[in-house]
Amino acid sequence: MSIQKRLGRTLAAVSVLFLLISFLVSLVCIIVLSRSYRTSLADAAGGFAAVTIDADDARNYLTVREGGEAYDAVLQKLCAYQENNETVERISFVSFSNTAGNYIYDTAGSKLGDRLEYDSYTDSVQEALLDGHESWSRYVGGSIILYRPLRTIDDKLAGYLIVEVRDTFRLPCILLIAAACLVLLGVGIALTLFMMRHMGLRVFQPIQRFTDAALSFTGGSSTETDLTELFSNRNDEIGRLGSAIQKMFIDISSGAESLNQAIYEANHDGMTEVLNKGCYMTMEEKFRNCSSICVIYFDVNNLKLMNDTLGHERGDFVIKQAADYIRTFLTPADYCFRMGGDEFLMVMTECSFRAIDALVERLDGDSPYILNPGEESVHCALSYGYAYAKGEYSYEALLVEAEENMYIKKTELKKLMQMPDR
Repeated sequence: MSIQKRLGRTLAAVSVLFLLISFLVSLVCIIVLSRSYRTSLADAAGGFAAVTIDADDARNYLTVREGGEAYDAVLQKLCAYQENNETVERISFVSFSNTAGNYIYDTAGSKLGDRLEYDSYTDSVQEALLDGHESWSRYVGGSIILYRPLRTIDDKLAGYLIVEVRDTFRLPCILLIAAACLVLLGVGIALTLFMMRHMGLRVFQPIQRFTDAALSFTGGSSTETDLTELFSNRNDEIGRLGSAIQKMFIDISSGAESLNQAIYEANHDGMTEVLNKGCYMTMEEKFRNCSSICVIYFDVNNLKLMNDTLGHERGDFVIKQAADYIRTFLTPADYCFRMGGDEFLMVMTECSFRAIDALVERLDGDSPYILNPGEESVHCALSYGYAYAKGEYSYEALLVEAEENMYIKKTELKKLMQMPDR
């Protein structure tokens, strides 16, 4: 996967993660604020009910199981408070005994003296309800229920105020934050796409230019890669990088040319431009492991007399002529080495009997091959000897056989051309 795609996915993931964390943090804040808000509303409702209800009168109403105008007036105030505060679901005043509770006031419609059975929760806090010295709250779903004792003037428990406040604050806030997060998500995606497009134009496209230039450079393209024009108008990091890479290409190209020239000179004979003996020694192990191979030794006859009579310049000319002649036989799988002053070795690594027969037939047809103009007083000819092997063979024995055959040919040419024996 490309860096551009990974960066885009990373930015998208970071944006989503940031929004998710923001939403969760906001949700926690809403829950905490909602709980604090409902608690304050429950305390306010409980305070109002505690001021409105007279504990002594309430205890007396429950004893006689009969209210009156004063009772109705208190109940109406409680109901009016509930109506004016939509978060308050219910205000009750209950007197608890060992077996059950009895309503004294209730804005939900329960009558004076109606029985309130213990449930699992009130049964678990029965001791506190009968003692009547503690206030507490509990949360049920989205509602908070406040328990607050009211005691008579002589410090007797009259009953418990039970105020239930529902949550009207949390859900709208959650929906609002969720909508805001969705909007921010859309904005974040748009910004990410814009940023990726901008980075694609300003960063990734230049990097692709560098890549294409590098591939073209390493592929040996004859067209010089010029990055200067592409980034000449940029004075930022990309522009400086382009200039540095262009300079590196120039330096590498110059160094590569020098290196290639040095390698060529190290492996080739300076006079004839065929491979030299040093190169042969590095390839000798390869020649020992060919499936089929033919080695041909060449030697220039009468070269010493040529040097002594007409000078070394004419002798060098003869050697170059010998190399040019041998080169005419070479295929892409063949090698020609100058092994010494006037000795050459040709190695054929992929050859058949038919190819060797054709080559030898041509050599025999050209023999004696004269390497210098006929009008000169001294004539030089090329002698040769070959050996062929396929399958398992001894490379050293093959060389000895080819050299011996070359000397046989050399002796024949000397007799034929009446050359001195030297």
